[in-house]
Amino acid sequence: LVTNMDFTSLPFKVYLILSFELIVLYGCAFWIIQKCKKAFYSQTTFLGIAFAEAVNANKQTDIAIVQTKKTTLFFFYLIIFAVVSLWTGAIIMPWSNPLIEVSFMTLSAIGYGSLIGFIIMDMDENDGMTGLKLATLTTVAMFVLEASSGINFANPVFVGVLMLLVLFLLLAEIISLFFSFSRRAVKIKAIAGIAIFSMMLLSSISLVEVTTQQGLNDWDTAIYFAFSMYLDIINIILYFLELMG
Repeated sequence: LVTNMDFTSLPFKVYLILSFELIVLYGCAFWIIQKCKKAFYSQTTFLGIAFAEAVNANKQTDIAIVQTKKTTLFFFYLIIFAVVSLWTGAIIMPWSNPLIEVSFMTLSAIGYGSLIGFIIMDMDENDGMTGLKLATLTTVAMFVLEASSGINFANPVFVGVLMLLVLFLLLAEIISLFFSFSRRAVKIKAIAGIAIFSMMLLSSISLVEVTTQQGLNDWDTAIYFAFSMYLDIINIILYFLELMG
């Protein structure tokens, strides 16, 4: 992280945008979780979704989502909304203005935050909350590591290796759509995803400092870096939930 950050610097702009999007993301996730719990304990529904009581392996109360055709369709549309808003923002980024770019990032944060909240409720929410906490700690650790190590994680060799690993991970995800993975294989894939996107986040953080030293300082560049970190953090969260689930 760049020290002596002022209110007009590139790092300030990047982390201002990123902080806002993460507040929306986490805020929506916790709001969904609380609303689901409230609906369960009051024996009502939330957004047409009903809940039932279950018990996990540790004999803790587990709130389970009652699966129906209606809930399946709802989650399908929620996933489509989150994905489309995210990639629309990515596609228009080179040509659009900053306000529109941030707007699509915020829409995706609402979508993914809500989706993460429902994923936590759909799995054992005790494990889900543990996964979310671990993802948060991992994210913070990457910022601390970059700030304290003095290593440039944005060097071409490191980034090149990471991009190759991302391609292998993407290939594994495509294969998993057509073939059933064992529980052990799923955990290995999740751990690999956590490690790869944590390193990607390190690289993005370093690249902000490198770009600042090169004299670049505009909102379009700030949004690009914030979007890159935001995407890495979402993947870290999802892979932690996959690992715990």
